[in-house]
Amino acid sequence: MSTFLQSFKISQASDEYKQRRKTQMLKFFTASAITILTSRFAYRSTIARQYVPTLFQGNHSPPLSYNFTTDAAVAVATGTILCGSVSSMLVLGGFWILDVSNLGEFGWRMKEKLGGLEKEKHLGEMEMDEESRYIQDSLNDLLDGKYDFEEEGGNNSVA
Repeated sequence: MSTFLQSFKISQASDEYKQRRKTQMLKFFTASAITILTSRFAYRSTIARQYVPTLFQGNHSPPLSYNFTTDAAVAVATGTILCGSVSSMLVLGGFWILDVSNLGEFGWRMKEKLGGLEKEKHLGEMEMDEESRYIQDSLNDLLDGKYDFEEEGGNNSVA
């Protein structure tokens, strides 16, 4: 365990840090509440669609007043909402654990943890070959608005 985590006390944390963690916590709990409500709705809609025959009815055929299209639409919508809410709960919980607020920060945090920052520095220090330098300069010229056909002049007209 790092010395920072051993010596860290929440009472000494800045107000900005506390607010950031509180926001992350609220996002996670909101996603959790939505997941609970969605799963409860899915459970109730499954129970409501269940076919329970009476004493002398066969259990192999659903009633004639049953609408399969509506049933399928409700099942797909419920499954989609449930999948989205569980996924958001997992993502926001992971962000809360890792102390990350957005996807950009998550990318930087993962790059740091997986050693990408050192590799990027190493690549930046390497010598660039002639072809790569030519391509880079050409792209920079294009982005700056310098085009080759403007410098040559002359025979660019189409008859």
